Amino acid sequence: MSFSRLHPHRLAATIFAFALSLTPFTTTAVAQQGQNRERAEAPSITSTVSSLVSLGANVLSPAARTVQSDPYYQFRNQRYTNEGLISERDEIALGNQLHVELQKKYRMTNEGQGRANTVGQRVARASQRPNIPYRFHVVQSNDINAFSIPGGHIYVTAGLMKFADDGELASVLSHEVGHVVARHSLKTLQASQFLGGIADLLGSIAGIAGEGAGQLGTAAARIVASGVLATHNREEEREADYLGVRSMPRAGYNPEGMVTMFQKLYQVSQKNHDLLGSLFNDHPDVEERILNTRYEVNRMNNQPRSRRRR
Repeated sequence: MSFSRLHPHRLAATIFAFALSLTPFTTTAVAQQGQNRERAEAPSITSTVSSLVSLGANVLSPAARTVQSDPYYQFRNQRYTNEGLISERDEIALGNQLHVELQKKYRMTNEGQGRANTVGQRVARASQRPNIPYRFHVVQSNDINAFSIPGGHIYVTAGLMKFADDGELASVLSHEVGHVVARHSLKTLQASQFLGGIADLLGSIAGIAGEGAGQLGTAAARIVASGVLATHNREEEREADYLGVRSMPRAGYNPEGMVTMFQKLYQVSQKNHDLLGSLFNDHPDVEERILNTRYEVNRMNNQPRSRRRR
């Protein structure tokens, strides 16, 4: 994390404690002034704290304002590894088996797959995790949706393929690559011990070669059936937006494509929200994402090229 300043919540707590320490002095001073008035009204602790919090907001808030004005401050200069998770080799093996199970659940189509792969490989190679084998698949569905799983398998619906131009498609695929980069699905699986012992099964997979294929298949089937792969919290979605928009210029795509994609999604949400699919329910508000993306595009435009890698 690149910011060493006080978090806004800590800043508020510090001001509050400072206000309480000053209350006796403030109350005494006001009382002395009140002797010269017929009916002086002593200030309450609440009003004193309120005044000092307001003062603190003006005097001490540059750091807080910087943090609040940067929607992606917590993701800057992050390093992403498989430390504390299963190894990258086992992640890829798990992803391949998950794909086998997902093919049983969804109907895949070759229509548009070449385009998805061409655009997807470009953004994947420009990401912070370019060295794993990415696979891009088109799901036969009119929904406008996309999702990813561990190990580099990424899925986009036929409905989205028709809906988006190449720049907009790049924004969606770079977002999904961002989930893979940050190992979001792996972290979710690790935390989901209540879902039929999935975390224990993943632990038993680590280091297993061909003889463990049956156990790996069983684990993958349980994971897909649980629906846990569709779960990302809003901070993870913001992080994927950040990683995606940062990689787009390196892949040769205008990052404004992410803005126009969000604008089109917003228009669809106003007319027929059902087309957006269930996975969009956990995403931050579209209007917020437009503002965040515009902020980052402007930030990149004002940075020297040598600093745009992160």
